Amino acid sequence: MESLPKKITHFGPYDKKAIRVEKPKIRPVMNEYGCNVCNEEYSPRDPLKCPRVLTGCGHTICHSCAMTIAGRNYSIFCPFDRTSTPIPGGDVKSLKKNFALLELMERIGEEMSSEEKTDKFSKERLLNLECDENSEHVAVFFCTVCESNLCERCSESTHSTNVLSKHRRIPLTEKPAPVVHCRLHSSYVVEFVCKEVSCDTESPLMCLMCRDYGRHKGHYHVLIEKEVEDLREKLREHLGELTRQSEIVDGAVMNINSTIQELTPGEECGSLEETKQEVRNHFQRLRTAIERDEAAAVETIDRYARTRIESLQTQKERLEAFSRKIGSTCITLHQALIMEKAKILDRKDDLLALAESTAAEPTAVPDPSQLSTRIAFSFSNDRKLHIGDFIESRVVLLGLDGAGKTSIVRRLKKVRIEAAMAPLSTSGFNIETIHHKNYRLTFWDVGGLPKLRHLWKHYYWNAQAIFYVIDGHDVERFSEAIKELNKVMSDPLILTCPVFVAINRKDGSALNNNMDALLSQLESLPFQPHCHYCDAATGSGIDKIIDELTICLSRLNGTCPV
Repeated sequence: MESLPKKITHFGPYDKKAIRVEKPKIRPVMNEYGCNVCNEEYSPRDPLKCPRVLTGCGHTICHSCAMTIAGRNYSIFCPFDRTSTPIPGGDVKSLKKNFALLELMERIGEEMSSEEKTDKFSKERLLNLECDENSEHVAVFFCTVCESNLCERCSESTHSTNVLSKHRRIPLTEKPAPVVHCRLHSSYVVEFVCKEVSCDTESPLMCLMCRDYGRHKGHYHVLIEKEVEDLREKLREHLGELTRQSEIVDGAVMNINSTIQELTPGEECGSLEETKQEVRNHFQRLRTAIERDEAAAVETIDRYARTRIESLQTQKERLEAFSRKIGSTCITLHQALIMEKAKILDRKDDLLALAESTAAEPTAVPDPSQLSTRIAFSFSNDRKLHIGDFIESRVVLLGLDGAGKTSIVRRLKKVRIEAAMAPLSTSGFNIETIHHKNYRLTFWDVGGLPKLRHLWKHYYWNAQAIFYVIDGHDVERFSEAIKELNKVMSDPLILTCPVFVAINRKDGSALNNNMDALLSQLESLPFQPHCHYCDAATGSGIDKIIDELTICLSRLNGTCPV
């Protein structure tokens, strides 16, 4: 039989009053409840092993034995005292079940399953103390009478007699602190800790004699309980800091794993595969003869990805090693928190040095830029792929209010636009960054309300391109749009800045006379802009405009466009 905690009355060695303490008690196990005829265990699930009550005598036997003894008779004779019990209808199933026994077995089964799931002695096992009866076992109990450390099994086997079962056994974490006697004055208990800086004695522990008459006479001192509590508080602070560092390291490892997953070939939604597809699209727009260059470019991307993965793996291993070191230090500090006062003070310097050295170790967590999965690339004149940094470009998005500027930016950001969403005029400006091949385009979406148009000139500074949007269906405002565009193109700050005009119209609508008039007005401008058609509602034509924009920027920068 197993043992469970039981409350008994015990007189402690230092207290004359009776106190309530936890003692193991004998708990019946499932296999003790069985039929005394066939000696097999009752079962609440097996119909043949269901306990049936013989109402004539009150004894209980299993269903299978009741059927065997009754046979074809309408009564059954008790196999223990031969008392007759009538069987209603001659069916053994009509005999009453022993519900009290079934309920007891079910409760015992639930207790056993819950004990298997939870370890009540996890803190005690953390101490990793050997059992005094068997050195291969880990002790979880302390017998206050035997003064020995015992595991669960040895506690039951050695204290199963009537005399030893009355011994008080408590968890190791509740073990009373032993009285530490002074090394020089054995009859005195250590009560203080010397805090004198100039003290050169072997041990800082002192008793009353050491304090008043001995080697620590006149020295500054504190109570040993206060010193131990201060030390434990410092260890708790280090433990909290190390726990936070561990969380940071674990979060960095998770980010690295995510980045590695996106950079690993074969991932369907990884950034690596997206970049490969962009490279393939570039070569598909060229002639078939350059397939060999395409394969070489893809291999360059793979090689770059492998190099990054190796670098990230190295960082991951370093962070995991540091995480293991933090975990080991935390375990040591946890163990120190429940050590005896003398032991923890003897190890004070080692514990503080371990905690401080671990906490002082730099946690070089990669910043988000190092974990970016986007790959900047460009091509040289000989169609060779080169991996490099993104080219920063500032694009100012202008146009009358309601022309569709914000909708175009949303399409570039791949933000879903609801059909029922009412368009709202931009008040002020919005800034959105879009990665397109080897360019990082920062769009400044400036509001087009009449009261804001005089502020447009303040956004031209350091702009690499102007993106002007005209609503192709708002015929009445064509002249106003051309007038504002002429003001923009006449500004000296953008004389060398390319201007792209996007005529926003419904995809597939035919060019009518009004559209011809708009085109003629655009052609009459002093500086000819790059005119394109797009549909902000569906996104049609927007990617083509961005392609042309990056090609134009590449020519201005003296680089080869992707």
